[in-house]
Amino acid sequence: MIMMERIIYADYLRVIGIICVIGIHLSLSYVNFHHAFTNMWFQGILSSAITRAGVLLFIMVSGMLLLDREEPLSKVPQRLKRVLIPFYFWLFYYFMKDVLLDHQLVNVNSTNTFFIELINVLSDPTKISIEFWYIYMIVAFYLMLPLLYQMIKHVSEKEIEYFLVIWFIVLLLNFFKHKIYILNYMNLFTGPLGYFILGYYLHKKDSKYTKSKKFGLTLFLLGILILILSFYIPALIAGQTDTSYILVGNIEPGSCLKMMGLFIIFKNINFKKVFGKYSDKINSYILKFAGYTYGIYLIVNIPLDFIKDHGWFNLEISPFINIPLLITISIIISIIILYVMNKIPILKKVTGMKN
Repeated sequence: MIMMERIIYADYLRVIGIICVIGIHLSLSYVNFHHAFTNMWFQGILSSAITRAGVLLFIMVSGMLLLDREEPLSKVPQRLKRVLIPFYFWLFYYFMKDVLLDHQLVNVNSTNTFFIELINVLSDPTKISIEFWYIYMIVAFYLMLPLLYQMIKHVSEKEIEYFLVIWFIVLLLNFFKHKIYILNYMNLFTGPLGYFILGYYLHKKDSKYTKSKKFGLTLFLLGILILILSFYIPALIAGQTDTSYILVGNIEPGSCLKMMGLFIIFKNINFKKVFGKYSDKINSYILKFAGYTYGIYLIVNIPLDFIKDHGWFNLEISPFINIPLLITISIIISIIILYVMNKIPILKKVTGMKN
């Protein structure tokens, strides 16, 4: 059996992804709490633009890794099991926490309503936590993966580019919310599938653009600018905060350009040159951290809710001080929980970590 060489920058992108996932939810609190056009509001939209769309990195890295190797049908159940067992464990935990303690998200007052609400949550986990949209999305990709691999294997680079160009145009048209009837019938060219294929394409593409950190930085900054304007212009028109152009799922051009740029930047970093003799050690830490990212994604609401419930999330402190501190604390607590659970045989399977 031939072992595939590890792609180091994929681990770095996973780590950045989970940091952004935590950061965006904290950042949006500033945008929604403070009045539009105040100093703290501007800091909030800037921090939101910087941290937005971390999930896209997970999707792009998954596409990069999974579309580059044969995916037999027999492997699909194994992948589904690894994602869904920990997910359903923690979903049930959050559900029971709400039923017994919070009483905010579900309405349970009898045995019948308990099971009705549980079925509702299983069918739509975003009722518990909005970021859980990602889980069923990645499950759908795993179900399609054997077919997607065969499709990618038998198409040319030009044909992949053809798909991505149409996908981006449709993404752009949907963003501007101009009613064009044909878009109703172009569902294939919308949503996360394009990011899945985009990650594979950017990893494989060998051109002066995909080799250029400067080009990547240009895309990254342009994406951040578009995201800032997506907050600012609607607020200017409405006279108050309007987040309708910052769509759930990050399916909009600002996030796309930003994460494309970040992907290209990290693809071209020479980590040995950057970190010198410490390169192997730092890479090994990043590898370990990356192994925790799915588990952190599932449980990070535990420390975050604790922090918020005890009034430790002070929205009067600059987000550029507050958010990095809270991200660090919540990640450390999450890793400790997962590390301890991983040492207990019966709980290993629900950590989301590879064992």
